[in-house]
Amino acid sequence: MMKGQSSIELLVTFGVVLAFTIPVIFLLFSVSSLGYGDMTKSQADATARVLADNINIVYGMGNGTKHVLLVNAPASTENITVSSKEVGVRVKLGDSYYDGSAPIFAEILKPVVLDSKSSLFSVNITNYNGKVVVDYGK
Repeated sequence: MMKGQSSIELLVTFGVVLAFTIPVIFLLFSVSSLGYGDMTKSQADATARVLADNINIVYGMGNGTKHVLLVNAPASTENITVSSKEVGVRVKLGDSYYDGSAPIFAEILKPVVLDSKSSLFSVNITNYNGKVVVDYGK
């Protein structure tokens, strides 16, 4: 008559453990995805700031200045834009987008848009007669 009691106790114990474990696991997954989004935003802002700072340095140093910059863009980068007044880095965050940007005071010879560039790549920045040319290394 007591043979089934240990089986039922084991099932009840296992059920209680599952009831407390599953919500904790879901909470950890949601917190880690929020942290990933914040990290990606920070990387987008940092990438835009590094590009803008180096463009401004080359512009400030005068005609003939050349600089090769190694940039590490976030994995979810949609595009990188260098326009007349800012550098923008657009990243995809789930269903939405985030645009990291940094201002520049340099005169850009022609705006540049680079689609789907992520990870490590080189950027050539050159000052031609007071206007900056930005070229992405191949």
